[in-house]
Amino acid sequence: MEKKVTVVVPSYNTEKQIEKCLDTICAQTLKDIEIIVVDDGSTDGTVSIAEEYAKKDNRISVIKNQHENAGAARNAGLDKSEGEYIVFWDSDDFFAVSALEKLYKKCKAEDADICICDAFHVDDKSGKRVLGNKNNYQYLVKGNTYNRKTNPDYILNITTNVPWNKMFRTGFIRTQGIRFQSIERANDAFFTMSAMTLAEKITVIKDPLIYWRINQKISTTSDKSRSPMCVFKAFEETKRFLEERGVYGEVKKSFLNRAVDSYLYSLKCQKNLNSIDSFRESFDYIKNEAFPRLGWENIGPDDIYKRNKYETLMYVINGSYEEYMLFMEDELQTRYNKTINSKAYRFARKLAWFPRMLKRRMGLK
Repeated sequence: MEKKVTVVVPSYNTEKQIEKCLDTICAQTLKDIEIIVVDDGSTDGTVSIAEEYAKKDNRISVIKNQHENAGAARNAGLDKSEGEYIVFWDSDDFFAVSALEKLYKKCKAEDADICICDAFHVDDKSGKRVLGNKNNYQYLVKGNTYNRKTNPDYILNITTNVPWNKMFRTGFIRTQGIRFQSIERANDAFFTMSAMTLAEKITVIKDPLIYWRINQKISTTSDKSRSPMCVFKAFEETKRFLEERGVYGEVKKSFLNRAVDSYLYSLKCQKNLNSIDSFRESFDYIKNEAFPRLGWENIGPDDIYKRNKYETLMYVINGSYEEYMLFMEDELQTRYNKTINSKAYRFARKLAWFPRMLKRRMGLK
């Protein structure tokens, strides 16, 4: 019998986090669910922990794959899913216990193909949490749902390319033939952008329902300097797919801005000496090939939504590697100066003055 929601949990070496992940999934207020843990060849105790949970909760099944990537693991879960709707939740995150119920009810109420929610970023070392992955609600049209027809210029800019803050109608995904790319990084970008473009109805819940861990040592997304060309492959395959469906022209400007954000962010992440070759490879590709491959031979200031992004992109396309590095140093210095001269910073310094003075007088460090 069809379940209301399938929860696909790709896992890889998360023995320290997967218990909290599964605890918060098993405790969901929506009970009519199935939970498919797809292990991507873990070498620690992740699988053993998942199998112990499966013994205690018959809604859980465990698939053990050879190590490939998170995209392949998600596809394996999608193939086995029997839920009307589906979510892809990572094994190193955890979730509000009302998350599935809220997302499912919103999808049913709006007859939506996708429902988006907000998320907290949780620092894995300090435990501090802040609202992150903020959706750009200023790009929304009025109404309970939207799609590429109502939001052609912003359809891909309202939310990020991650799948884990979204619930998808399983039938919609299968009918459209949307899959995750089997590549090392950015394997979710093709899936998410394709789904957002092709969906007839997308709706939103402005509640942070996901707790996404950051600052982890063992995270498949923490090392963004690894396999930098995957980002370009993801966008180029998405363009090909959307052209094949005859819809790329409708979302071309939105797609360009999504690509600019992702490409510049990827370049920014190639910042240590160990990744200097990756940085040069990414820089040269963006400068010489990336945007013509997306159908943009010339990019003007009116094509990019944010002026600072356009200026940064022009430093890459028209300048040299050395000029870009100097530009980024100046940009960081400007941000630093703005911070230390801000009213909030000066107020915080005043608040901290008295405790510092007491420590000095008491001989404390």
